[in-house]
Amino acid sequence: MKTDLNHDQISMLIERARKERSIAAGRAIATAMHKVLDWMEKGSPNTRRATAEKQNGYHLSSEGSRPNTFDTSAFV
Repeated sequence: MKTDLNHDQISMLIERARKERSIAAGRAIATAMHKVLDWMEKGSPNTRRATAEKQNGYHLSSEGSRPNTFDTSAFV
């Protein structure tokens, strides 16, 4: 079998193929991890979900219960 490629060209092709295989393996691992994390987050239908309670406690803001706003009522 005769080829027109020299040793350097064959080496470059092999290196490119290895890089593509490495990228494909990384994508497969990332996809699998993503699916596992989604599955863990979703849980089974029998799993009870622990939800954070909404804060209904005392709040100084005169504009209602909006914890993300800056409270100016203490400065009046």
